[in-house]
Amino acid sequence: MSKFSLKPTHKAVTAYYESLAKFARLGVKHETAVRSAFQELLESCARQFNWKLVPEYGIKRKGQADAKADGALLDNYGLNHGLWEAKDSDDDLDKEIKHKFSIGYPKQNILFWQPDRAVLVLPL
Repeated sequence: MSKFSLKPTHKAVTAYYESLAKFARLGVKHETAVRSAFQELLESCARQFNWKLVPEYGIKRKGQADAKADGALLDNYGLNHGLWEAKDSDDDLDKEIKHKFSIGYPKQNILFWQPDRAVLVLPL
């Protein structure tokens, strides 16, 4: 298994922070804008494993219509290695996580992200 390598000085990390700073200077903080900064960082990280970030990934829910996560990391065989759900800084992340779980989002291998905080939920 490949070892993940990412340093604070890595080009993708500095680009992420630069992108967030540009949004902040413009007064833009809504989710559909700021999530693009993290999406680019995730895509860069995924390439280390030859994975692909698939935006707007459908989540099957029993007895309900499919939901859409902001993204999923898939390998060449289509195996899902984790989901990503973005929120903006005005959202209460803990409340949003509880809500997503209550409507059938998986409770493992999912990253809840907002510009100033992230919560990674792993299997027990």
